Amino acid sequence: MNTFNRMFFASGLVAFGLGMSSTSGCGGGDYCSTVFNKAVECASPEEKALVEGLKDLVMKDCREKKDRDPEEEKADLECAKKSACDEYKKCQQELSDKKQAIRIKKEVEGALKTGEKMEDALSSCKYSDIKDEEVKKLCADLFKKSIDAAIKELEGIRDSGGDGLSKCFDLQATAEKVSPEEKTKADALCKEVEAGKRAKEALDEAKKNLDGGTNEVPFQCSMAVEDLEKLTSDWAKNKLQEVAKGCYVDLGKKILPAQVDKMLICEYQVEQVYKAVKKYNLKDAELDGWITKADAKCAGSK
Repeated sequence: MNTFNRMFFASGLVAFGLGMSSTSGCGGGDYCSTVFNKAVECASPEEKALVEGLKDLVMKDCREKKDRDPEEEKADLECAKKSACDEYKKCQQELSDKKQAIRIKKEVEGALKTGEKMEDALSSCKYSDIKDEEVKKLCADLFKKSIDAAIKELEGIRDSGGDGLSKCFDLQATAEKVSPEEKTKADALCKEVEAGKRAKEALDEAKKNLDGGTNEVPFQCSMAVEDLEKLTSDWAKNKLQEVAKGCYVDLGKKILPAQVDKMLICEYQVEQVYKAVKKYNLKDAELDGWITKADAKCAGSK
């Protein structure tokens, strides 16, 4: 950030202040002096002290500016001609809004056309106070494109059981800018992403116990099915059946034969399998008979 911009930011002046150094050039001493003097005239006492202390640097930066925009310089000078400071500040705010709209429009149009610098354009749309209706529409188009891409990516993360926390945060923030309906959809998908992660953890632990001969239902299984039970989508219903099979049917076919015949009460590991089989109406030819045998001790655990 050059000296001119640093001064504007620190002093709290709006974007026009002291000559629009970030976007316009200076047509020599008259232009630079005019906009500088007007900014000082309309600044608060605290701002004046800072501005006047930087005058030499500000004027040097202004006069040496290479890229010039005559139309912007003309608009800057028109604001500086306002006699009342209230009118001057209103003028420079309107000018700032216009320049912001031009900048963001160019940025968003480029992102929509090429797919490049999407994050920069999205940030501008999300965090800028945009008043221009055309730019608002372009940002809405950009949000939609971003949401579609994020949904596709997050569905893949959900299905693989990956971690989508940061991407969900971005999707939810973007969706909130579009509509309550889009935000609701984003929230629902992100709940599925989290449930998908829990489901993978449960299935991985269940397989580890199955392969290692450990006749225990991992604690991750109950956490996963509880998360999935809260969701109503077809994906959640299918994933619940997958987790129930891996955790309670596959492991149950090892746990029940090892414990049912000799247990005096409904043992904890047997009880977990038994309750899940009854609750989710799980069927398996090999397990069904053992569930029937467990009825005598576990029927009260439904």
